[in-house]
Amino acid sequence: MHARRFCFMLAVVLITLVATLMLSEAKVIYVDVKSPYPKGDGSIDLPYRSISKAISMADDGDIIYVFPGVYNETIRIDKRLTLEGSESGDTIICKNDRHKHTIEICASMVTIENLIVKSIGDKCWNALIYVSSNLVTLQGITINASSKNVWAIYLDHANDGMVGNNVINGSKGIYVVGSVNDVFAKNRILNAEFALKFKDSDNAIAYGNRIENNSYGIYMDNCVCFNITNNTICNNVEGIKIYRGGNNLIFKNDIERNSKGVDIDSAGNRIKNNTFHSNEIAILLRGTGSTICGNVFKNSTLYGIYAEERSGENIIYMNTFEMNYKNAFDEGNNQWDDGKIGNYWDDYNNVDRNRDGIGDYPYFVGKSCDRYPTGAFLKPPDKPINVYPEDGATNVGLNPTLQVKVSDPDSEVLTVYFYSATDNKLLGEVHGVRSGEVASYTLRLPYDCLMAWYAVANDSKQETASDIWIFTTLPTPPANKKPVADPGGPYYGNVNETIQFDGTASFDPDGEITFYRWNFGDGSGEILDPRPTHVYKKEGVYQVTLTVVDNNGTSDTKITNAYISGKFNKKPVANPGGPYLAKVKESILFDASNSYDPDGEIVNYSWDFGDNSKAYGKKVKHSYSKEGTYQVTLTVTDDKGEKGTAFTYAVVKGAKKSPGFEIIALFIAISLLFLYRRKAR
Repeated sequence: MHARRFCFMLAVVLITLVATLMLSEAKVIYVDVKSPYPKGDGSIDLPYRSISKAISMADDGDIIYVFPGVYNETIRIDKRLTLEGSESGDTIICKNDRHKHTIEICASMVTIENLIVKSIGDKCWNALIYVSSNLVTLQGITINASSKNVWAIYLDHANDGMVGNNVINGSKGIYVVGSVNDVFAKNRILNAEFALKFKDSDNAIAYGNRIENNSYGIYMDNCVCFNITNNTICNNVEGIKIYRGGNNLIFKNDIERNSKGVDIDSAGNRIKNNTFHSNEIAILLRGTGSTICGNVFKNSTLYGIYAEERSGENIIYMNTFEMNYKNAFDEGNNQWDDGKIGNYWDDYNNVDRNRDGIGDYPYFVGKSCDRYPTGAFLKPPDKPINVYPEDGATNVGLNPTLQVKVSDPDSEVLTVYFYSATDNKLLGEVHGVRSGEVASYTLRLPYDCLMAWYAVANDSKQETASDIWIFTTLPTPPANKKPVADPGGPYYGNVNETIQFDGTASFDPDGEITFYRWNFGDGSGEILDPRPTHVYKKEGVYQVTLTVVDNNGTSDTKITNAYISGKFNKKPVANPGGPYLAKVKESILFDASNSYDPDGEIVNYSWDFGDNSKAYGKKVKHSYSKEGTYQVTLTVTDDKGEKGTAFTYAVVKGAKKSPGFEIIALFIAISLLFLYRRKAR
């Protein structure tokens, strides 16, 4: 009796385990609306005709494969399923009767891919795809809506979802409300009212999407911690609108040909490294406390940035403003620099006298100003040239006329000053010299006079001094022997290295040398010092000239060379690829093959996978033990030790459960049954 009861209980356990194993194994269910068999069983030979029928017969984890055709039905997915359309033809879901949702997803961990969803007129009155659950993936879906009264995709308190590689044409667009941690990557959304509309949602990522010809590109209402990166947003009425909320990042997007590129009416956002091109107003600034830096504003037909009166405490710096109708206007109280550097303004039209790259005067932006502007600075006058008497001339008359030709790239009239080079004493000045003409001034000098002189061209804001020139007047008879110049050399050095020049080997056979004049070949010179030093700023071969004059005013000139070397190494460019999509414990191949070094080669690739794991190499594999969105950082190093860094994302979903435990339990039960029967015999 006891033996029979034990066998019965053991049989029940075995049956339960087998049933569990069967349930835990995912199966593929096939659907073909064109099937000639009205009563299918979901196999590939006898597929169901209806997707809804397949869902009703499916278990959690099953895959429903739908053959090409037009499916006139609405679908409700309340199980953990994968619904997959055919890649070889169009799988179209289109309900002709009036309905609320064409596809409704209320179960977590659902995947839909490779489908075409259409609406006819106003038959669907809420959303073509409605999601109210977590961890839902929508990818490779084409949605065509003839009406703008229906949402293409509606995420209602749906967290950790992935919407990628979809095409949406028409409709009200995508609506996301009360959701967290959703990713929208590489979608194309056009001709919608809102390409992406978010309300009361946090931590979403919009990456690599193309958003065009919509009323609103990305609309955010009371949203925080969004990451909007590498999107192309063009030909919309408003490209990006941020209303309420804050702490959002708008990074490296191309925002072109919109009425308003970005409309900011919230606090604490970061708008960095974007390109704004041919918008009416690139940024309309209404909120406070945001940072706007590293952006390029070009060809705006109204304003690059327009800040309304209620805007304030925004920091705007290191942006480039070029060819806009008006670069910027501020009616509020904003800061247009970071305390060290401001913005580049192509219409600055002022000076940088100390050549530090910062304008000497503020750039005014309505009520505010950029205190440290950069931009198209007014250029100083050109260095005076075409000197007379010629440099080094001898036997010059006692009433020489000094002459120089002066010019200025952005001024028409100049004042020219003539100075003695030995004591910097003003000899005379000439006013009203037109650019490109010659200025003249006449001197009265004695015999045997060594004259060292230079000229300064002044355009009222900046001035440029000439080289130093020398000449000697007629000698008092009898004439003396000329001195001998010896500049030494040749000289060798590097960029920014101090080089010592030596002319002490020069001599005068019948007197003494009283004057040394060096010309270093880079537009600079030195007088009086027989052993000067000089620093070259660029590499090259420079002709160095030494002129010596003796106590009787006779001169001699010799030439040597300075060889200067040195190169500037450019940074390598890191490209980590991505974003990457995978499941937990699934191996991902990370590929940095598109990284490059513009003037050398990359010798090291360093990966940080965002989960405290690292790897090295151009192509590496890595898997994640937990689901989530990971920031992956690639750092490359070139053969000169310079580094470049970039990042991408890895989006990891949960893996399907394995039936391993049930198999072990099954074998244990069979073994116990075998041993018991053997013992009973």
